[in-house]
Amino acid sequence: MKSLKFKNLTVLQTLLTMSATYSTPKFMASLAKLAKENRVSNKEVNAKKAAKAKRAKDIQRQHKIAAKMDKELTKLEKIAAKEEAKQAKIEEKEEAKQAKIEAKEAAKQAKIEAKEAAKQAKIEAKEEAKQAKIEAKEAAKQAKIEAKEEAKQAKIEAKEAAKQAKIEEKEAAKHAKAEEKEAAKQAKIEEKAEEKAAAKLVKEAEKAAAKLAKNTEKAEKKAAAKLAKEAKNEERTDIIRTICENLGQSSNVSVEVTA
Repeated sequence: MKSLKFKNLTVLQTLLTMSATYSTPKFMASLAKLAKENRVSNKEVNAKKAAKAKRAKDIQRQHKIAAKMDKELTKLEKIAAKEEAKQAKIEEKEEAKQAKIEAKEAAKQAKIEAKEAAKQAKIEAKEEAKQAKIEAKEAAKQAKIEAKEEAKQAKIEAKEAAKQAKIEEKEAAKHAKAEEKEAAKQAKIEEKAEEKAAAKLVKEAEKAAAKLAKNTEKAEKKAAAKLAKEAKNEERTDIIRTICENLGQSSNVSVEVTA
């Protein structure tokens, strides 16, 4: 078979060259035949070796190319990153510029919308005022109708109240007369009792006044006697003080007069 290795082929060749005196087993003969059919020439072996070496060189060359391409790719990536950053700055400036333009347009649009809203609000306000006037008229009309009905009802209630008031007034007058009669009767009884009590109080007051006058007279006499005695003592004291002053003694001398 073509898949047999070269060293196995060498073994088979050695076995074929052995002395003919030895008996060759059948399986060895089969192997020899198989080796002969699958024998590989030196040319083929050398071609395989050369192909293997070429593949190794190709792989090495591919590795070098890959390393070089990796360096170039890294370089290109750095350039691309710089270009991308540069482009990002340009786009950022453009976006800022566009944003300003859009902001101006938005402000302009907002002013337009505000004007339209104000205009619409005025229209709505006029419509609301108009509707309010209509509703006010209707309300005033309804209020007049209700006022008439209330006035009519008030008159009816006033008549009923006046009628009831007359009835109550008659009842009150009747009751007042009865109370007045009873009060007059009670007043006479109380008047007699008050007259009796007043007479008693007058008598008691007269007695108390007489007693008070008597006691007052006694007190006045006693007070007058005491004042006279004090005046006499004061007079004697003044005389003694005058004599002491005339004798050159101190006016601060205390003089006690024994009654």
